[in-house]
Amino acid sequence: MSLRNLFGTLRRSREKRQDNDETFKEARKEILNNLREVHRSVKLLPLTSLTNEHAARYNIRYHDLTLRTDGGSPATAQTYFKPWTLDKLEQFPLNLDDPDTKESVQVNEACFADLDKERSRESTGELDPESDDSGLLLSSVFLWEFTSHARRTTGDRATLEDLSGWFGRSFNNTIIKERYMDMAMFTNPGSDPLASPPLSFDDAWYPNLPEGQELPHINLIVTHEGVCDNNILRSELLVLVGVMRTRLGRVELQDHVVAPVLLTSCTNNLKARILIAYFDGKELVVLKSPLHDFYTPGARETNIPLFLLYMCSQAVGDTKAPLRPMVKKEHATDYLEAGMLARDTCSVCLCLSTSHNSLAQMWNCLRIHETFCS
Repeated sequence: MSLRNLFGTLRRSREKRQDNDETFKEARKEILNNLREVHRSVKLLPLTSLTNEHAARYNIRYHDLTLRTDGGSPATAQTYFKPWTLDKLEQFPLNLDDPDTKESVQVNEACFADLDKERSRESTGELDPESDDSGLLLSSVFLWEFTSHARRTTGDRATLEDLSGWFGRSFNNTIIKERYMDMAMFTNPGSDPLASPPLSFDDAWYPNLPEGQELPHINLIVTHEGVCDNNILRSELLVLVGVMRTRLGRVELQDHVVAPVLLTSCTNNLKARILIAYFDGKELVVLKSPLHDFYTPGARETNIPLFLLYMCSQAVGDTKAPLRPMVKKEHATDYLEAGMLARDTCSVCLCLSTSHNSLAQMWNCLRIHETFCS
């Protein structure tokens, strides 16, 4: 290859990168605008919760999430959180030789025992809604299990938070902006019977990585001061979208277009569910588990470890690649010039583009050129 052709190839390669960068920026801007519109529509939603049919009207798509112990993920959606297996969790049993851990476990068991007695006294078999704060107890137990209880390891004292690679962070403008928190938190069921139950933000984590390698994934837990059914709450959607908009608005994450969120959502009546969500550029995709019961000792023995598997999930997936094709508007002359460049500099394209009867043929030639020569 002559120097003239070499420099020409380098120039075109640079121009192609610049063109791709511009296309990415345009696509990212459109994604953020679409996400903002979903946020706005959910904020104005006159419903406490959304059925699958309602959600579709607001560019929200649900998938059922079956919580598993084998580390598997559903094939119906992208995977951004890979849960631990039960076998892995069992490699790190509670270290009851640690005095703080032992005391905490005993306190939690006593609290659950008191709730069991109180429930047995109620004719309905459920706690009095006026005094029920069991959602806060459940979220506290998850937090103790994840962030405080020592686990048996071969090294220094470690918690599941340490072992899973998540780093706790108080709620601030790097996790969710204050005004987005307010949208989700400040509801008034007394004056608005359609409002979601009051919500509290309990804790949040992001992947613990070296500086400059930040990922957009967020793992958090919230509590609803009320009960709910299997439909997703408006306030849960506001949490998910608020976190996504905050994360994608960070300068440090400007190369990313997806901000996945794993939400552990606790409610009164000792129930909780896992929500995993991401925005695909057009729709908010939400994987939603059924509400799981933690009322009986047997249910807690099964479901607390099950939820911990998801709280320990590994952040995975390509969050820099748009999930829908990036389309850059071009003019016919752009295709013509591109085709001529390819024909002048590439023997493969020269053979294939000696005659172009249409712009489509010329564009096909350019694609072949990029495949073989770029």
